[in-house]
Amino acid sequence: MLSKILPWDFIQKYPKTIDVQQVGICSFLIDEPYLERVILDRLPKKDLKFSLYSGSAVTRDFIEEHFVNLSFFGENEPILIMNAETIPASSLDYLLETDIDWSGRLLLLFFTKSNKQFLALGKHKKVQAIELELPRFWEGAKLWQFCQKARDINLDGTVTRFALENLEHNFESFFWMIDTIKMNFPEGIVNFKVLQELVTKERWDFFELIDLFHRSPKLFFEEILKKEMDYDWLRTLSAFMQTHLTKILFPLDLKNKGKLSKYDQSVLEMSEKLNRDMVKYYMGFFSELEILSKSSDIFLVNRLRLETLK
Repeated sequence: MLSKILPWDFIQKYPKTIDVQQVGICSFLIDEPYLERVILDRLPKKDLKFSLYSGSAVTRDFIEEHFVNLSFFGENEPILIMNAETIPASSLDYLLETDIDWSGRLLLLFFTKSNKQFLALGKHKKVQAIELELPRFWEGAKLWQFCQKARDINLDGTVTRFALENLEHNFESFFWMIDTIKMNFPEGIVNFKVLQELVTKERWDFFELIDLFHRSPKLFFEEILKKEMDYDWLRTLSAFMQTHLTKILFPLDLKNKGKLSKYDQSVLEMSEKLNRDMVKYYMGFFSELEILSKSSDIFLVNRLRLETLK
């Protein structure tokens, strides 16, 4: 069965990724290379000797050799399959439909993107399927703590505030800063002045961008274009803007809330001020931008530039 879980909850529940005594088929979906590395590094490799293969190697012959006709070979080492999305669909069907004794066997499948094969695994009673969810943009502090734990380091509050205020809240930026600190301050004592010289500001605060958007969409898009092209960041921003604009168009839920945050109050204010046709236009625009971001479309920059000319 399929379960979805955030990285820090997964590590708390599965500190070694799997149980040493685990058997059967276990499938992971991790759409983030840095997170995948963390999960792989925590496997109990001292206790279990994994045989490593690529998904494209999992043919019908492979399955028969390693699982169906196991008694003839006498091997029962756990098998780890990387890039499992490349497993031929027919091979996966054969694996699930064949009567295999899993009592002493373990097969780990690591997917880097969702596809029909992973979804099929998630519905099968033979399989434990786990999707590692990516943190939401407002969970930066939790992500920072997770990255520190993964690198076995505990940095003080000054460094933490600096990271959260200056870096994009993602695995790549946080791990890069932690590794930079480890390399430049091997004794563990961080010279904050030197750190500021090593790390340049890269973070754009979404709520600050919202304020800029409401003042002037033109300035909003000009500001975005100053940032180095990052399709994942733009996809997150596009999804966030759609949610924000939906709240502006349909503010009834906020009006019925007992206690409003500062953000809630600004949404209600904008709901009264903004032209509804303009809001609908930008909802469509950010929906299109999200699609372009997901496909890493090279024409996305031109689409942004056009908005600065209006």
